[in-house]
Amino acid sequence: MRLEDLKYEFPEMSEEMRAMIEREVEKQVKTERPQFQKSHRAVGRTAAASIAAVLLLGTTVFAGVSIYRLQREPVGDHGVSVTISEDGRTAASTEAEGTSSSGAPQEVPGVKMEAGYLPEGMVETENGKYSFENAMYKGGVSITFYRMDTGDSQFEMLHHDVVSSEDITVNGYQGVYLEFPHLYEEEITFNQRIYVAYTDVHHVMEMYVASDVSKEEALKIAEGIKLTPTKDTQGEDLVADWDWSSYLESREENAQSQTEDIESRITVPKEEMKQTHSIGERFSAEKTGLDQYKGLAVTVADVRVSDDLSLLNETFIDEELKAQASADGKLLPATIQYIKEGGIDSLSEVVSSREVPQKLVYATVEYTNTGDTELSEVLFFGSLTRIREKDGKMRITTSEMYEEPAEGDTWTRAVNRGFAYWEMPYYDVHGGERDNNYIPSIKPGETVTVHMGWIVTEEELKDLYLNLDTFGGAYEFSDTSLQMGYVDIRQ
Repeated sequence: MRLEDLKYEFPEMSEEMRAMIEREVEKQVKTERPQFQKSHRAVGRTAAASIAAVLLLGTTVFAGVSIYRLQREPVGDHGVSVTISEDGRTAASTEAEGTSSSGAPQEVPGVKMEAGYLPEGMVETENGKYSFENAMYKGGVSITFYRMDTGDSQFEMLHHDVVSSEDITVNGYQGVYLEFPHLYEEEITFNQRIYVAYTDVHHVMEMYVASDVSKEEALKIAEGIKLTPTKDTQGEDLVADWDWSSYLESREENAQSQTEDIESRITVPKEEMKQTHSIGERFSAEKTGLDQYKGLAVTVADVRVSDDLSLLNETFIDEELKAQASADGKLLPATIQYIKEGGIDSLSEVVSSREVPQKLVYATVEYTNTGDTELSEVLFFGSLTRIREKDGKMRITTSEMYEEPAEGDTWTRAVNRGFAYWEMPYYDVHGGERDNNYIPSIKPGETVTVHMGWIVTEEELKDLYLNLDTFGGAYEFSDTSLQMGYVDIRQ
């Protein structure tokens, strides 16, 4: 479609509405200056572009420039409520701007997003997610959008445990910056949040910002975000937004059942683990239901425990794993932190900590093709799961639930700050397009041996089960993991 044809695809604008928008643009050019803007000329160009877009796209998608205001309100000492308020709306104005009398927009356009600025070394890992090349998938920023189908003024987010907050302006849009405690200074955590209200297209951006991105750089990234209304329903640059009405429904359901839901996923009756296998026992991988596993049998032939990395092949040890050992090759201890979680009137804090020895768990896993057809590109995956039995039930424990507080304890959460990766950080067979955890080929009657390694605390050895289901099951029980069966490797 040609640019000049766009005006025929959207509703015509009344002269009254055109004049109102021009007055508003003139007012904003005079009174508002976005963060990191270098000159008033730049603001003028942005305003001019907005006028041009309004003239082309009509009133519906650019409604509410002056009607709504993003604001933050303190709640207690460390709580912040982020809302969008209305400014003097009338039935006549809502009809003119393309919203119903209830405030809900009559039409919310799809939008495309362009990231105009990324810090040096930051790359896009997937739609709306960006991380630094030297810390892929660990930090950076993650962007989501809420599609305000119930009306812009319905937006409300309440946060607690807030260290600081401030109002910001990015590209002429109102926003809020929030900072949360960064308890683990040596690790990357998402301890910042940015909200920006794009009320002209009835969207709100929520940007999760990790600790490896400075506040200044985060605001520059937000400043570079550009949204463009579109009628396209597909495309890589089309934002994956979440209807606010759906979000509210989900939030309400979670508030009612979150605790019960989490407990149901990490706890099963003991009889549901009847398929549990022993070291040296051969079992079928076909129960996962994948055709590529037809005739594939698995045996955990051996499990060894060491206090260094000497069992591993140097070729396949990455830098992060190497960092777990000292100069003499011995594994460094893990720190267990006891945390008192913050709320509306308090900040999270580390109450105490202690050190625990770390151990290498080294498993020899044999994959045997018992069928009569060669198997190609066989995905394998090993994860360690900490499972404890209590009152006839089996319960998975996580690094965030390392211990349960006793009566009188001031801490609410014990966290393992050691290596604590349940997914295998080490394996010595590689294949597939990305040369990762695939066995290139297993001929009929052939056995391929894979060595896998994990780092755990000495205290966890008594609770370890090995899960070889490629669908997962490290952090919660899954049907395929229970059908295939865990391997009891408790020491």
